[in-house]
Amino acid sequence: MLTLTRRVGESIYLGDDTCLTVYDRLRYHVLIGVLAPERMAVACNAHAVRPATLPGGERFYLLTLLSGDEFTVGDARVLVRFRSTFLSAQSMQRRQMKVSVDAPGSIPVWREEVYLDRLAASGLRLPPAPFSSWLHRANRAVSARMAA
Repeated sequence: MLTLTRRVGESIYLGDDTCLTVYDRLRYHVLIGVLAPERMAVACNAHAVRPATLPGGERFYLLTLLSGDEFTVGDARVLVRFRSTFLSAQSMQRRQMKVSVDAPGSIPVWREEVYLDRLAASGLRLPPAPFSSWLHRANRAVSARMAA
């Protein structure tokens, strides 16, 4: 089992086609988005999760998890752990959480920065990220309107 520390906005890649992104962190919850190909199944607490299908054929899953919850992406099992805090919203979003990935040896697990460096070094095209950045901006705008 590989344990990585992630903050809001950071990602983990499972292989070359699955991306886990931490979108938001609340007191007791964390919001994780999973961008996966259509052949990949995602289950949370042993229940299948219904995806949103993107125009490119990828499936997008948005999961709200408590500390200690786990979900599966294909053959990989992902566990999220963090401390609940009562600090201000800005300091909570900077706080780290531990994401543990238990995957077969045939599935490489990469931090986002290492994965992008590896792609750039091999001369391959960087993956497009407009959807994840759009979702993050949209969530920030909705949160600001609800707070006002």
